[in-house]
Amino acid sequence: MNLDFERKLTLPPRDRAHWHAPAAHPGPLLYLAWGQRQYGLSPIPVTRHEGWVYAAIESGTPTLVRANHRDSVRAKTILILGPECAFGWADEGEKTSRLLVSTWRAPLLTPLAKLPANAALQFSFSPAELGEWQRLHALCRIEARRDDDQTARVLNALQILIEAQLVRLGVEKRNAFGDELLAQALEWIGAHLETRQPLARLADYLGVSSATVQRMFDERLGASVMKVVADLRRREADRMLAQKGTTIKEVAFRLGYSHPHDFSRAYQKQTGRPPKSAK
Repeated sequence: MNLDFERKLTLPPRDRAHWHAPAAHPGPLLYLAWGQRQYGLSPIPVTRHEGWVYAAIESGTPTLVRANHRDSVRAKTILILGPECAFGWADEGEKTSRLLVSTWRAPLLTPLAKLPANAALQFSFSPAELGEWQRLHALCRIEARRDDDQTARVLNALQILIEAQLVRLGVEKRNAFGDELLAQALEWIGAHLETRQPLARLADYLGVSSATVQRMFDERLGASVMKVVADLRRREADRMLAQKGTTIKEVAFRLGYSHPHDFSRAYQKQTGRPPKSAK
């Protein structure tokens, strides 16, 4: 655990949208933050936090600063950060990002309650899933401001809905690599052999992180995504080269190469023979 770091909530500048519970507040919700941030101008120092932080990056690429490293977090990412995970935020210059953050006293759903107190997890999400997160966060803001004798019950219900989304995003997509998801991945690769960033684009299409896609290929196929892409490109190259009248230039451009000699070099490296031998 990061006991060297104090436990403290560092608030953003007063004009940045946020809410925090009063010191004697007994409810489940401790903190909410939303809207635009400029962590290059107003960084958040590395500290431990009360409660569990669930943060969705709507836009931008803020830097998550932890004890021993810094990670640029891309948009459409949700983070789960335990109370013993010391972290802060930074960014470059005046770059902006938009976040939706909620901090809860303790997890309610079992898969999250079983996580270690120093947990630091991240998952990608789709636009539809972001929309659901935005709606739930807005309801949390409304209820926190209302603060009547029903607020604690309503916030508990909202926390369950938020954590159910996290479980679906994280646990199910990380562990349930079924035939359908793999089939979708292979179909997409076959239809986009020309892309120069197959792993990142495939992860966007499937709505999961690049690490999740890579792990699925490792577990189900015993090969990396790039190895599978290279094999499918080679098969497509062989198919096209076998057709009468197809030029090496046409094959190269179909497979995303800027120049025919780049394709020829890659083909010979993979197969041990020049492309013209396949004709």
